[in-house]
Amino acid sequence: MTDLAGSDEVLGAVITTHKVAVLREAGDLVDWPPTGRSKWPLTLDPLAAECGEVNALRREAGRLAGFARDPISIGRVVDEIWPDGEHVVCLGAGGSAIALGRHLLARPVPPARLVFTDRSGAAGRHLQAVLGPWAESRRVRLEVHLGAGPWDHLVASGPPATLVVNATGLGKDRPGNPLSPVVEFPPAALVWDLNYRGDLAMLRQARAQDGLVVHDGWQLFCHGWAAVLGPILDLPNEMDTAARFAVLAAPLRARPEACR
Repeated sequence: MTDLAGSDEVLGAVITTHKVAVLREAGDLVDWPPTGRSKWPLTLDPLAAECGEVNALRREAGRLAGFARDPISIGRVVDEIWPDGEHVVCLGAGGSAIALGRHLLARPVPPARLVFTDRSGAAGRHLQAVLGPWAESRRVRLEVHLGAGPWDHLVASGPPATLVVNATGLGKDRPGNPLSPVVEFPPAALVWDLNYRGDLAMLRQARAQDGLVVHDGWQLFCHGWAAVLGPILDLPNEMDTAARFAVLAAPLRARPEACR
């Protein structure tokens, strides 16, 4: 990262994974709010400071500016595919889950209940620390369940039209599924896997149940790259960039049928 700050040929960098851990482990390099006291200052935008993560770095006159763009890109997609609703079950409590919760809690009418799960107590505590004040101020019921799963009972207990999200990485980065083979989704649920490639086992289960709306992570992939490159390259319109990216990348998409 220090090489990034000093190179005249580099505009910035994109962080695609471990966005919370990067900021946590490089905390001694961060100067937020700016004081001039850190040994190599990285200034954070408000969302990055609040969510405790960075996924875009921009080089500015010998220092770095860090941005959290996931709440923006995830927000753009969820507002399109699930513009309103009362109940969310998000499997996973990492950076993407926090970004989703942060956006939903800031809606004019937030969901009444947000349920998150994770194997990691540290991830669950971080999510609670970030989203807890928002949930309290918006009077939203926030639950964080810790353990190995499967989480069938939490999914099945949702009311009709529940948003069910796989934010675990299972089915892409690692084989597996946060749900068992016999899970029952709520009627008319919207099932969204943030992955767009890999086994996508949870989506296969959802497609086997009638009456559900199923989305993979292709839209998020396109919006995510547009949003993360926006502050680095000064893109004039990230929404247009995402649409253009989707058209150009469509021939490379492994599962063109997965998002419907």
